[in-house]
Amino acid sequence: MDKASMSESQLQQRQTLAQQLSAQGWQLKNEDAFNHDLWLGAELTARKRIPESIMELNYSFENSYVGFTVAKFDEGRAEYIIYFDEWNTSHEIVQDILSHSEQMTVARAAQLSIELIRKHPGDVFFFTGSDSIELTEANALEVFERFNLEVG
Repeated sequence: MDKASMSESQLQQRQTLAQQLSAQGWQLKNEDAFNHDLWLGAELTARKRIPESIMELNYSFENSYVGFTVAKFDEGRAEYIIYFDEWNTSHEIVQDILSHSEQMTVARAAQLSIELIRKHPGDVFFFTGSDSIELTEANALEVFERFNLEVG
């Protein structure tokens, strides 16, 4: 979505999230593109690098999802998308992610997916590039392990 297509409340929500992410040391990406009203797949993207990993958070107002990726060269990655219905739900999702981000590893991100699945059953997915897999408490860790073995 481009900036001009966003409602006033979406713009305010985006600003709230951007300020929270920046305050916690996340670097906002694509800000020039957003401010120049270019279409973006995710209207808010931020990255954070810590010794344990590099993280990326994508927030899409248009498609109602929060995407979260954690990677480290020798550990692989954990990546998933959480769909939401409303601002309060998405804000809670981002807060859950931020509360764990200072010590985030690939393994912790996989464990966090289970917490998010418990809170948002049926709304957490892993995308392989050609397929999507609904993550459940029973399959989440296996999905991440299998994916990392296949690309490793």
